[in-house]
Amino acid sequence: MKRFYFALTLPVTLLILAGCQEKKADPNTLDGKTLYNTYCADCHHRDGGGSFLEGIPANRYTSLSEKELITLIRHGKAQMADMPNFTNLSQQQARSIAKYLREELK
Repeated sequence: MKRFYFALTLPVTLLILAGCQEKKADPNTLDGKTLYNTYCADCHHRDGGGSFLEGIPANRYTSLSEKELITLIRHGKAQMADMPNFTNLSQQQARSIAKYLREELK
């Protein structure tokens, strides 16, 4: 019986850990949609609808300014502990995501 549980939990654990790998888009891309889908869509969904029951906001309805979005994307916010920061993104890449959010997902 113990072997059965071990055989079941090991693959599940490996699947979970595989989802925790850092995602990367082409480091030179400035395409907001590509960057959004790489860094944001897993939580906020491709349509920006978020997940109310999980406490993930629908970012397509954001009232944040472009500057606020860029700061949030790159540096996070203390009041949003579950929101990861993406310091690996350039200012321009974060701007591309913010523009995609504000202009195409609304």
